[in-house]
Amino acid sequence: MSLSRERANDLSHRILEGLRKTPGVELGAEGEYVRNRVASALQEWEKESDALAAEARRRVLARGRRVAEGSREFDQLLSEELRRLWAERSTRGE
Repeated sequence: MSLSRERANDLSHRILEGLRKTPGVELGAEGEYVRNRVASALQEWEKESDALAAEARRRVLARGRRVAEGSREFDQLLSEELRRLWAERSTRGE
């Protein structure tokens, strides 16, 4: 499920509002810059997440033993592969 630009903007507005309500946080004129950076980061994260999901799906489908897509076993293998990919990525410091 992809994150639309509108949803990213809505979330960034909510995050900014939460920051403004946080004691000790003053954004002033930088508020719009922070909101834009949050929206951009959300969209970049979504793209990276989609790329990792595609790679995980490719790895599961490339296994010697075929598993029907959409089955419980396929979903479990896909989930395990996604965990491995995120772990590999985090150990590289990305």
